[in-house]
Amino acid sequence: MTFWYIGDEEPEDPRFIQAGPAACGLYHMTGAWCLRQVRYRPEREIPAEWFIPETWVRGWPNGIRLANRLLIVGLWIEVGGGYSYGWIRWQNTPEAVRRERKRQTAKKARQRSMSPGDTASCPPAATRTVHAGSPHRNE
Repeated sequence: MTFWYIGDEEPEDPRFIQAGPAACGLYHMTGAWCLRQVRYRPEREIPAEWFIPETWVRGWPNGIRLANRLLIVGLWIEVGGGYSYGWIRWQNTPEAVRRERKRQTAKKARQRSMSPGDTASCPPAATRTVHAGSPHRNE
């Protein structure tokens, strides 16, 4: 699962303030939509840049009007048939998705390569202290 990251500084960023709450909602929903488009797809299908089709934006209430707000403040740029991000948090870029996938793949490979008896990287089992008078005390 991949997440679209929103920073705690965005509510104070002049671009987001000028765009307004509805346009910001569209901005972040399109980000989640972009991530959804590459879920379960091979790496070769992850684009170099996210593309938001105009037809998808038109499906949202006031979508084109909100897209124009994002264009005016520089959060989006217009490209043939739709939009792309004029500003995007680095954690939300297609390259970040590729890096995260590689990290997860390497982690799984390490986990699979551990033999069942390999406890070197596992934390010690938790121990339980039984106190006098405890109902769990073996007598």
